Amino acid sequence: MTLEFQMMLRDPDLEAERGPGGTLIFQDGGHYCVVGPEFVSMEESDCYAFGATRAEALSNYTAKYPDNDRR
Repeated sequence: MTLEFQMMLRDPDLEAERGPGGTLIFQDGGHYCVVGPEFVSMEESDCYAFGATRAEALSNYTAKYPDNDRR
């Protein structure tokens, strides 16, 4: 778990909730975002996904990381 991920986890303004495999799920503009525990930034990480709905964002993340439950 990165420092950046921990900061997002503790940020009350982000209103993030825990998702499967230790992910975080939150609204970002009009979409949902899922980030994994290895997340540092959009530029440095690829462990994130977006979707129009919470379910779509999770589905997109799972497609990128099918072993998410073991992370």
